[in-house]
Amino acid sequence: MKAVIGTAGHVDHGKTALIKALTGITTARPVEQARGMTLDLGFAHFCSDDDRDGESNTIGVIDVPGHERFIRNMVAGVWSLDLVLLVVAADEGWMPMTTDHLRVAHAMGVKNIILCINKSDTVDAETLSLVEEDALEQCLAITDEIPESLCVSSLTGENIDRLRLMIQQNIGRYERTRLGDAAHLYIDRVFTVNGIGTVVTGSLADGSLRVGERLKVYPSGKDVQIRTLQSYNHNIEEASPVSRVAVGLKGITRKELERGCCLAARDAFCHTTDRLYIRLEEGADTSRKNREVEVALGTWNGLAQLVYLRGTRLALLKLNEPAPCFWGQSIAMIRHGGSTLIHSGQIVWLSDVASHQRKPLRALLEGLSEQLTTAVHLRLNLDLDGYVLLATVPEGDRVADEDYLIIGDWLVSRVFRDKLNERILAFLNGDGVAMTTVELATRLRVNADLLEQVLQQLKIDDKIRMSQNAWMSGGGASEDDLGRDGQQLLERIRAAGRDGFEAEREKVPGAQKLLRNLVRLGFVVAMEGKIYYSIDLYEQLLRDILAGLPVGGRFDIGLARERTGLSRKYIIPLLNKMETERWVRRDDNDRIVMKSPVIQDEAA
Repeated sequence: MKAVIGTAGHVDHGKTALIKALTGITTARPVEQARGMTLDLGFAHFCSDDDRDGESNTIGVIDVPGHERFIRNMVAGVWSLDLVLLVVAADEGWMPMTTDHLRVAHAMGVKNIILCINKSDTVDAETLSLVEEDALEQCLAITDEIPESLCVSSLTGENIDRLRLMIQQNIGRYERTRLGDAAHLYIDRVFTVNGIGTVVTGSLADGSLRVGERLKVYPSGKDVQIRTLQSYNHNIEEASPVSRVAVGLKGITRKELERGCCLAARDAFCHTTDRLYIRLEEGADTSRKNREVEVALGTWNGLAQLVYLRGTRLALLKLNEPAPCFWGQSIAMIRHGGSTLIHSGQIVWLSDVASHQRKPLRALLEGLSEQLTTAVHLRLNLDLDGYVLLATVPEGDRVADEDYLIIGDWLVSRVFRDKLNERILAFLNGDGVAMTTVELATRLRVNADLLEQVLQQLKIDDKIRMSQNAWMSGGGASEDDLGRDGQQLLERIRAAGRDGFEAEREKVPGAQKLLRNLVRLGFVVAMEGKIYYSIDLYEQLLRDILAGLPVGGRFDIGLARERTGLSRKYIIPLLNKMETERWVRRDDNDRIVMKSPVIQDEAA
């Protein structure tokens, strides 16, 4: 049994004393003892009675402040709890902050509650019974459930052993919401230790951590390495969930960290964002005006503008600064400057979207199931974008083959792929239309890496080809298949222009083999004297010479030189090539046109 539990409740209702009775550990710091009030999070632990493999399992305990001024510290302590001990003093009964604490705990996804009526030694049996009954009714009104309850006394020790047993029996009562399989830890304390350096603490909720492992810190995205691990005052090599952990870090200073940062494995899907779409609690009033709220997620808290999407349970949160967060994560929105919970909810989208996607996204978010699983997240991304990175898809959540296919590093909807193919061909349709991959990606609003994979398949299907680093419609040889040497030689031929590339003079190593391949694939045209033109230039020269001349019309060498600007050295091989390809036939010093390139283009 590994778990982390925590307290909640009104100030001075005995939460710290209850933890001391349960664990033997005083969580209050000297300044807090002097003031008689908890100001920040305190930490303790006790060993469970469940002995496995000769080792008892440890249950961590987080003590939270009860005063409304420190509600943000309280929220930072409850995000990862397996169970909350809701403490109500028998001599005061239910108080306003008891309500606020229970609502916040519930908003942060903690459904497992044990009601502790503390200070049972201060009232008579009848009063104690009335306080307990009222507290249970309050819990029912807030959570729609009646929790288990127990009357205890931290002072006399009454029922403390029973409470310890009840905690162990109830820890597995609710399945804790997971934010993924990879390790992540929201930081609640940062300090420096001589000989170790920077140390952070937090509750390890999912995954495991190992000494020497490399991690990322969010929101900065900085790479760090685990120097040391400690859990419940013991040095360890590996930490497993759910447990309190102190992590010594290499590669970062104390000044670069603070409460609210998230330490996560490199493959964890932690996002840093200042735009969040939230699905609010059932019955939430979204008809009100937009407002400023304090947002709590993990141990992070900050200000945000809450924008309601009218007629839905959805809202957009515009955070004042980027926060590290996960899809499906529970979130609490508290009245700015107060302690009252305004809304609870779950993160259902982790960024802003382009204007053309907002309506489709809203429709998809409205149709989400109540249970937010990784499979639901996958479907959401596929339905909106049409594709997701294959690496982000857990093995158990791969979708049906008839609906989706793998293209390179991507899982893609077949419907999306088919529509994308149609749009690509439509963009490239037209005489002389050519676009680079980046240009197409921008026009189509598609990831360039995925688009490259799709374009390559269309090339294999002989529907497009590449010329001069741009894609064109139509089949045939594609320049990106030529290899580096072939592409470089083709560029030299193009650069030679109307002067032609003379193989005998250029002396390029291995040129003859490369030139034969370029001619065979139709990229260049070979003429007498081993002079080579690019196919584009050859076709342009041909059109220049024959422009306006009808079939059967005549022209001489002088007209051909005038129209092309070529010297006699180059015009004779060009005209001979045209004669070989039956564009013209020779009649003494004239050439007679046998077919028109305009007619040929129209026929094609």
